[in-house]
Amino acid sequence: MKAEDRIWDFVVVGAGIAGLAIAELFSRSKLRVALLEKNPKICQEASGAHHSWFHFGSLYSIFPNNQFMRTLLGGIDDLLAYYSQFPTMNIRVSADGKLEFPQGPAMWICDEPIEYIVSARNDPDFNLRKFDGAKDYLKKLFFLATWEFAIKQFISRHQRFHKYDWRSGQASQWVPQAGWLDYSREVISKPTNTNILLDVDTHFRISGFDRPMNATAIISDLLRSFFATGGSLFVQQTVVNFESTKGNYTKVVTDKGEFRARKVILAAGKWLEQFVGKSLKLKVVASPLLVVHPPVCRSHFVRLTPFVDKSVNHLLHAVNGLNYSLIGGGYFADPNDPEAVKRVERELVLTAERVFPHIADSQIKQTYIGYKTEVTANRGERNYQYFIRGIDENISVVTPAKFSLAFSLAVNAYKRLVGGEPCIHVKYGGNIDVSEYVGMMRHAEIVANAIQAKKDALLVSVLD
Repeated sequence: MKAEDRIWDFVVVGAGIAGLAIAELFSRSKLRVALLEKNPKICQEASGAHHSWFHFGSLYSIFPNNQFMRTLLGGIDDLLAYYSQFPTMNIRVSADGKLEFPQGPAMWICDEPIEYIVSARNDPDFNLRKFDGAKDYLKKLFFLATWEFAIKQFISRHQRFHKYDWRSGQASQWVPQAGWLDYSREVISKPTNTNILLDVDTHFRISGFDRPMNATAIISDLLRSFFATGGSLFVQQTVVNFESTKGNYTKVVTDKGEFRARKVILAAGKWLEQFVGKSLKLKVVASPLLVVHPPVCRSHFVRLTPFVDKSVNHLLHAVNGLNYSLIGGGYFADPNDPEAVKRVERELVLTAERVFPHIADSQIKQTYIGYKTEVTANRGERNYQYFIRGIDENISVVTPAKFSLAFSLAVNAYKRLVGGEPCIHVKYGGNIDVSEYVGMMRHAEIVANAIQAKKDALLVSVLD
């Protein structure tokens, strides 16, 4: 039977991490699923351009609102409940109830916690003698008054996380409720990293619980499971239209053919607006990242400050045996404003040059832009929650907010759109070759291509 002659239970449009995770979980739950992607490979846009930073809630424990941290902690609960049968999903609960991350080839999570270098109130960031207008002065005054409380809450929540017994149930309801009794200065220490130019007298160090991840391994494993359970992937399929048909089906029309589905899920990231118009308040932001080789630092850290434009984060990654730095910050811009995008790229580079003295010795120093699609929260604020909403009787829209939340998104999309519990049993398909459809993360590709270009140039010079 041809694909266009079949009736699919679900057609998922967009094979980023959100579409892939949904398609995999639905397929292993005995549904007939077609996953459509307009590119030759999957997860090559927003899902291929992020930090490869797995968020468990550590960073977002700084927010006074509990919901963001609660949602990210719920992601751990969902991974343990629905993904533990993947042999490389390496989050485990030890005999004493603590999280552990056994290491091995192609494991999902790297067991190297991302630490926080926190600016204290004596840092120049808070200097009231230097300000740019009344608005900037009032902002500094506000943060000077509230930062100590925010940090104590941040520390208390980290204490609860590290002490939590994961055998006792879900952490998402208990950890964010940390109070003064959970606070302890024993987790605070002096920064010791000599590769960064941050004043140790105006900063202190806290060990976090977020970690780097192997995003390519995660994507490959989900795709193997999808294929092993009978899922069908169709690449280079650009969706052009949807049509209602007799029999309560929706016809998904692409530039290559047609697909009939009982239900359609749109997981098309920044391309969603062309399908949903103004029915949803979608916001796309452009965020720069800086790739540097050789690495300028040997640790994963975030410089945490209430002044977002002065924050900086550093993750250490590797490709083909070569280590490199991936540097980000609190910079984002409207992707439809090219000058604003260029400006935030320049600001990120200038910040990196101030913080990392060894960047002057770099062989590779290249920025690129990633795009994040969010359903706008109240007052247009950034929204870090995954989103599921029906826009038609048979069509739903989803956004993951973060790569890390795609798993919770898939679980809750199943519960909402199908009903009941999704299947927890994984048919791994470890021998299935998915290399045709899975590419490198953008930052790894930049380093690999640059190194290969140098090798090619060297070879040409030798032959000449």
